Amino acid sequence: MTACTYKQIQYEASQSLQFWDDPTLDSFQALLMTPKPMIRTYDNVYQLSDMVKLQASCKKLSLLGSLMDHSGNYVLAVLPFTLSLLQRGLGQRIRLLVHSLPKDPEWSVYSEPPKHKDQPPLSFGMLLNPEQCFSVLERGPPADSPEAAEFRQLWGSLSELRRFQDGAITEAVLWPGSSTCEKRKILLKIITHLLELHADIPNSSVLFVGGRVHEVIKLRKEIKSTGEEESLKVVQSFDDLSRKLWQLEGLPLSITSVQGAHPALRYTQVFPPEPAKLESSFFKKEKTLNALLPQDWKACPHYINPVKVICHMEGSGKWPNERLAIRHIKAAFHLRLGELLKQQHDYMCQATPAHLDVWKVEFTCHQLSAPRGSTTGPAPSGWVDVALSPSHSKVASGGFLVGIIK
Repeated sequence: MTACTYKQIQYEASQSLQFWDDPTLDSFQALLMTPKPMIRTYDNVYQLSDMVKLQASCKKLSLLGSLMDHSGNYVLAVLPFTLSLLQRGLGQRIRLLVHSLPKDPEWSVYSEPPKHKDQPPLSFGMLLNPEQCFSVLERGPPADSPEAAEFRQLWGSLSELRRFQDGAITEAVLWPGSSTCEKRKILLKIITHLLELHADIPNSSVLFVGGRVHEVIKLRKEIKSTGEEESLKVVQSFDDLSRKLWQLEGLPLSITSVQGAHPALRYTQVFPPEPAKLESSFFKKEKTLNALLPQDWKACPHYINPVKVICHMEGSGKWPNERLAIRHIKAAFHLRLGELLKQQHDYMCQATPAHLDVWKVEFTCHQLSAPRGSTTGPAPSGWVDVALSPSHSKVASGGFLVGIIK
């Protein structure tokens, strides 16, 4: 039994006790009847193929004694060292590291036993620490401490001296990763680097079970992204608009809640709305409607996808019973809301009977150091649609449908 197996038993025992003590769960079904494969149990699963490569690991690590103890099974001989190496390298990034050995094969007494190189891949499962698993910086001990030599020996050429803002000079390893999509690959880079450096296991032998569709959903940008950063920008824009809606003064009815009604606000939109900066030469301004209309001889303008948000108003006993009257009141609310957003927050608004369009200009929230001769300006803009939902009862709360387009 390896140390990782012992920790796995401890973890499974603690989880089992929590299931038995929870009266709201069907503990018998969950613990004893539900299958639990590794791919559904752990956050990340990695496979080590080409078992014949482990023979070179035994030679480099001088594991002849362990190899004899396991009757020539180099997989079992290398496994404890591999687990210890990964545990040291991953450190606080993971909460639990487990492994899955293939079952002992069966063979006829009249044939040769199967060779170790023909075994299925060796699997490793990991429970991640969400606060540190995707950190791009691996900060080591101070440069003058005895542990610095061990840190350099573990990471090899990737370790370098760095000075931090607190004045400390320590050993550190910096992994590339400017987006969440790239940061998810840091664990794979750590595993492949350590195994190749210390065990002569090539990168081609390590397989990450996951991320198969990332290449399909990557946004075509200079920095590859799978939509996490774009969704965060939409949420930040919604939070800013929601705060300003709460602070509006002069509404006939006060706002009681502002709720998002778009998948991007739940981080479930595969391709979230992105900012769009329209080219003014493609449009002509319609003064009557206060709108931009595309020119007849220009190309089709960029489609701006609205992000809808529901805004509830307080109840009132003055709502009429007729549907036509309710629609007129809704239109009046849209007009008043647009006027207040224009007066108090300088938003360009366009009221309609069904909704209110608000042009929301977002500025960059990061300080950029631009080279001489260049400028940093506002980020692209977007529309905000606001619509009052119908009410058919006399004492009812009106609702606004707010669509934000970044």
